[in-house]
Amino acid sequence: MPFRVRTATASRWWSLHTVFNTHCLCRNLYYSALSKPQFSGNCDDFLQWLERKAACSISSSLFIGNSSYGRSLFASKIIQTGDCILKVPYRVQITADNLLPEIRSLIGEEVGNIAKLATVILIEKKLGQGSEWYPYISCLPQQGELHNTVFWTESELEMIRPSSVYQETIDQKSQIEKDFLAIKHIFECSHQSFGDSTYKDFMHACTLVGSRAWGSTNGLALIPFADFLNHDGVSEAIVMSDDDKQCSEIIADRDYAPGEQVLIRYGKFSNATLMLDFGFTIPYNIYDQVQIQFDIPKHDPLRDMKLELLHQYFIPPPEDMKGLSHPVNSFSIKEVKSDSGKGKGLPQSLRALARVLSCTTSQEIDNLIAEAAQTDGRLARRPLQDISKEIQAHMMLLSLFIQLIEERSVAIMVKI
Repeated sequence: MPFRVRTATASRWWSLHTVFNTHCLCRNLYYSALSKPQFSGNCDDFLQWLERKAACSISSSLFIGNSSYGRSLFASKIIQTGDCILKVPYRVQITADNLLPEIRSLIGEEVGNIAKLATVILIEKKLGQGSEWYPYISCLPQQGELHNTVFWTESELEMIRPSSVYQETIDQKSQIEKDFLAIKHIFECSHQSFGDSTYKDFMHACTLVGSRAWGSTNGLALIPFADFLNHDGVSEAIVMSDDDKQCSEIIADRDYAPGEQVLIRYGKFSNATLMLDFGFTIPYNIYDQVQIQFDIPKHDPLRDMKLELLHQYFIPPPEDMKGLSHPVNSFSIKEVKSDSGKGKGLPQSLRALARVLSCTTSQEIDNLIAEAAQTDGRLARRPLQDISKEIQAHMMLLSLFIQLIEERSVAIMVKI
């Protein structure tokens, strides 16, 4: 896909989630499944055009409409669970292979597929109505219509400085700028293809790709019509690739009545990822999480010994943070709202680090190392035998959470 604690502290944890979303919810629109459709004027003939281009039926179950939250897809008839609601052949999807050979040969290997697809969009936009993709390109969001954090002002970004999204936004902007500099010479020597395309145009195109393209065995691809579907975090419907049929398809995960907006899940994304890559958050997100750092105090007399352990028993970064590099003392904290999931929001690796940090003698650390050697090799994954030390370790975590909540609350209140 694109370019993304349930303990006694539950109420405080919800505050941390709310503080992050306070600004995000002021900057985005939430895709509501209850939105009533309004027929989309400039896209009335889009599906017919796409089916002519594909030389096959794309969907007989959906129509394009405008909800109060933007362009959407709605059920044109009764849809039942398990129905295939659309099929888009690979041959009418846009990939980096759509680049003209003479342009592709000028792009270095260091430039990724997002930048390459963005280049395709810029070329097709320059062609205007002469582009074979014009009906699709003309339906994409225009500049000023996206709310991803890369478009926030400096003062707006300051409001989320305590959040990991702040640095991820800086990193994303840096990557876009790096890609632009790598292909800028192509813009200059191929003026006929790109016109007066600027860095701002390139950033907009990269963000379009990052928020709309899907990864598959066919590579990163823009899938016309399918990308008009809005996100529902609890939906089980996703875009699937069928290499045998050479198409992408979506199977309905529930029943829909005629006129009801049809939704899919973009991915199991936190609100941070949704805001970063798509420009919106959702009020209740079962995949929500917050990235935190837990540092060894500089005044800790066992600091060097604990740092060595931290690197020896390397704590891998989470897999769902979109390939960004995080330090080994960085953790994803999740909110768990069910009794059956009690405690699962805290990573075992974070609990383990808290137990290591609670050690006050080298003998206690040696005991943890010996225990790891006798079990599965993982350090401090079991509760400490000394219950008072186990409580102390978790009190350290509680103190950290309270501190983070207070810092984020202050950051928001200062800007309001």
